Amino acid sequence: MATPKRHYWLREDFDELMALLPGNDMALPGSSDSSMSLIYPKSIKGAVGELKLRGLDCDEALLAKLADEGVIEPNRGRSIVTDQQGNVGTVPSERLVLWTKQNIDTAAQWLYDNEHWNSWTHFCWVSNLQYGQAVRAHRYMCARHSLGWVTSFDAMGVVTMIEPPENPNDYARVRFYPKGTKVEVHE
Repeated sequence: MATPKRHYWLREDFDELMALLPGNDMALPGSSDSSMSLIYPKSIKGAVGELKLRGLDCDEALLAKLADEGVIEPNRGRSIVTDQQGNVGTVPSERLVLWTKQNIDTAAQWLYDNEHWNSWTHFCWVSNLQYGQAVRAHRYMCARHSLGWVTSFDAMGVVTMIEPPENPNDYARVRFYPKGTKVEVHE
């Protein structure tokens, strides 16, 4: 039996492509809130941003609900407290929740399975595309034709060519070309 296909931006592809950004693996102020950072754990803001970038539709309230229901078990941070004698210590925090790669990937799978998709994940599903391959193809087109750099992909305003797979269990392949490119189909 074939492994079920997933059409959102998978962890291995995300890590590979985000690692191309210089300094993206360095802990800097705000790293935990960044959608593109490869520094973990992330804040709930960073987790939501990453999930959205990876093609899934969610917000902080939905992730908090999934954590409250035990679907995901993010780590709880610790708050600094001072007792009546002036001793400083820490206690588990209800407000500070830390999201590891595994937590974010568990949320991604739940969101995908429950069809919390953005339009690009839907595009990949309809076209039988692997999201990461679409991002690579778009970045290649942008670099080759000096069109700037983006974190995801956009099929709007470009010529999109999708090649069906020889084996139906495989993903199709996509290539992007600048607007106005003439494409000939050869059989």
